[in-house]
Amino acid sequence: MRLVVVEWLDICATSGWEKADEVEPQRLWTVGYLVQQDKKVVKVATTKDEKGEWYAFHAFPSGCVVSIKDVVDNPEATSVE
Repeated sequence: MRLVVVEWLDICATSGWEKADEVEPQRLWTVGYLVQQDKKVVKVATTKDEKGEWYAFHAFPSGCVVSIKDVVDNPEATSVE
């Protein structure tokens, strides 16, 4: 199982008087074990039990994912700049 950093864009919605140029998706990073990656979804988990079952999932729509970087042997993956 690969330990990864997923860089992704969070969807933003407003209900006020914001102008279009004032509303942008927020760039975020999540660390976890990559358990699924396909055209539809990227899933990472952060917890594994003694039986090998994964829990504590994040499911990202693939279109929101900017990048996926392996943490092991990749110092760049731990930088969020």
